[in-house]
Amino acid sequence: MSPSNIARLLLLAAIWGTSFMLMRIAAPVFGPMLTTFGRASLATVALLAYAQSRGVPLQWRRNWKPYLVIGLANTALPFSLFAWSALYIPSSYMATMNSLAPVFTAVFGFLLLGERLTPVRLGAFVLGLFGVAVLVGVGPVPAEAAVIFGVLAAMGAAVSYGFAATYTRMRGGGVAPIAMAAGSQFAAALCLIPFAAPGVPHALASGTWQALLAVLVLGVVCTGIAYALFFQLISSEGATKAITVTFLVPMTASLWAWLLLDEPVTAGTVAGIAIVLTATAIALRAKPAAPRVTEKAPA
Repeated sequence: MSPSNIARLLLLAAIWGTSFMLMRIAAPVFGPMLTTFGRASLATVALLAYAQSRGVPLQWRRNWKPYLVIGLANTALPFSLFAWSALYIPSSYMATMNSLAPVFTAVFGFLLLGERLTPVRLGAFVLGLFGVAVLVGVGPVPAEAAVIFGVLAAMGAAVSYGFAATYTRMRGGGVAPIAMAAGSQFAAALCLIPFAAPGVPHALASGTWQALLAVLVLGVVCTGIAYALFFQLISSEGATKAITVTFLVPMTASLWAWLLLDEPVTAGTVAGIAIVLTATAIALRAKPAAPRVTEKAPA
């Protein structure tokens, strides 16, 4: 990887690491759904402007279905689940659950694309779940019911990311990456309107400048600008190298939260994160086996 792309990778990890801390600031004030809608809406504006500046056509009539499915699976659902979990669990927990996305991508490759779950990938899945158990069991937050449900919600977000990545391989191959990002964010924002609208009166009454700033940075920087950086990395280095940012995000998220939110980083936190990242590394390095079902000859 070139020095400039290493710098992009580190910058992207720092940006995405702040997103979990920012959700911890915004979600208690605005609620999970309004926080998510604000993030998706601001990201839409940033990405549409970027797509227009690059002359990338979005072809709405042709691509509306992948925009909708990926908007729901890659933005609306996981962002909402993370925003809800931000009410109950530390940033380091959310970032660690997020790093499981490649593991669940392998599972959906088995379910939807017929890729065999090799023993190595199956072992990575089990190891990842064990790492989550370690993090919850010996982490800095008591394993109360709310914490467990918060962890499950964040893990559900990683499952949704895994499905979105697999669906993109199945149906999004003919769409330019930046067009997919902008179109899917727009679709997600539209779908979130009825769920976010009831929270507006409360937000107007109780909103603070810190929470407003958190949503602004979440949308423009952590989603809009971060997506642009990520797609540049994919274009120049390939998806496999670009996704290694997954390994850095839990560490940057823990660092930001420790510096700015006083969230503790204990030996249990480090152990749980290390186990989950090991599982993710195994899942990324393991090559999928041949499909379960052989293709039929043309009739």
